[in-house]
This record gives sequence, structure tokens and C-alpha cells, in this order.
Amino acid sequence: MYRANRVGRSMKVLILAVIVAILFIYRERQVQRALALEAARERTQAGQALVRYVQLRRRCSEEAAYERIAAFVKNHTTLAEHPVIDRLLTNDRQRLLELAQNILRRYPDEIDEI
Repeated sequence: MYRANRVGRSMKVLILAVIVAILFIYRERQVQRALALEAARERTQAGQALVRYVQLRRRCSEEAAYERIAAFVKNHTTLAEHPVIDRLLTNDRQRLLELAQNILRRYPDEIDEI
């Protein structure tokens, strides 16, 4: 009887430990998702800030601002990558903005070239 009681208690502790581990893993995944979402929001906001900056500085439309950003990226890439940049301009503007931001991180003084 004593042994059965010990085994039952051990099973309860094991089940409780598994539940705690599952809850911990679930919470960690929620935190990771939230951090990833926040990072994506920040990238989007930074990209939109770049577009607004170009619009205000050059007094142009949003479309013209994206075209200026694409031209800026082209100036800092090889000729072989220019068709890809043109496709980004039409299909994936967020990725185009990320490329421009990466260039500006390396050459911050060139923001006035856009």
C-alpha cells in the first residue's frame, strides 16, 4: 500500500511538472511572437517615416518618393540587381524600404541624396 501511494504521488508530481513545462513553453512562444510582431511594426513605421521624409523634403507625391528611393537603392547596388529593384518598386515596397534603410545605416550622410 505504501509503495502504491508513493507511485501515485510520483505520478502526480510528474504530471504537475509536465503541465508547468507546457505552460512555460507556451508563454515563451507568446513572448517571442509579440517581440517579432513589434519588430515588424517598427520596421514598417521606419519605412513609412523614410517615405514621408522624402515627400516633405522633395515636395513630391508618395509614388514619386518611392521612385526616388528606388533610384537611391539602384545607385548603391550593382547593375545586375536593378531589375530586382524595379520589381520591388511595383510588388514589394516594404522590402525596397528595408534595402534603403540598410544602405542608410552604412552611409547615413547620404540621406539627402534621395
